[in-house]
Amino acid sequence: MIKNYFRPKTIDELSELKYKTNGYLFSGGTDLFVKLRAGIIDTDTVIDTKYLDTKGIEIKDKKLFIPINATYNELRYFIKENKLNNILEDIVKTIGSPMIRNRGTPVGNISNASPAGDFVLASYLFNAQILIEPSSKKIPIKDFIKSPGQINLEQNEFVYGIELELLTDYKFYFEKVGRRNAMIISIASIGILIKEEDNKINDIRIAFGSVAPTILRDENLEKTLIGKTIDEELFKYLANEYQKLSSPITDVRATKEYRKSLVHNLVIKAYNNLFEKVVR
Repeated sequence: MIKNYFRPKTIDELSELKYKTNGYLFSGGTDLFVKLRAGIIDTDTVIDTKYLDTKGIEIKDKKLFIPINATYNELRYFIKENKLNNILEDIVKTIGSPMIRNRGTPVGNISNASPAGDFVLASYLFNAQILIEPSSKKIPIKDFIKSPGQINLEQNEFVYGIELELLTDYKFYFEKVGRRNAMIISIASIGILIKEEDNKINDIRIAFGSVAPTILRDENLEKTLIGKTIDEELFKYLANEYQKLSSPITDVRATKEYRKSLVHNLVIKAYNNLFEKVVR
């Protein structure tokens, strides 16, 4: 039962409350209150971040800044208005239902640190930097998320926003596999960004969700692909490599063996669809 409800208006006030009460932060509440009802989280103190004085979504220093409290729908509107990376919009529109997108936030998705999080996957592809307050630190997402539900924060710290790279002329592919589309929690998902020149790889980023304790992305493997010719054999090689790199679990949604097979099949499917869409 919730006994203590706070709505701080400044960074310092929020930080102090979090440190003293160990309360749970929320904005839309689309995750927190579900977990409270299910008994996954046990707390009597919540901290509402919606009253915090923050900037809106903005482009700064060639980066897209998404602040705490910005909703998925607000992000989609900003992307459309500014004609930004289509992959972000494609991923965002698959998250939950229209009601979830109207209340849920990218910062909340990152803070949950689920390997099934769609926006978490997108953040890995776009080399997200996580902005932490009140320390004003920036942490790469790969260093911020330590394991499922575990993030790199001190007791007085919280996620103030996310910075994503702005990319142009990348072809992309995104797909997630699950039981129901509207409220889908993926059994496995894949996101690929690729820039080509004369049918050779100039840059490539590949990430998988729900097949490892955190989002699976191997930047060292990506570097070895620069200059390689884009063909079916290369993607067959990648399908085998990522299948070996994956370490999924068996749960109520799927077995680890099925998830491993999905990793392989999604890479091959990506090859067959990859050149249909381009981020501009």
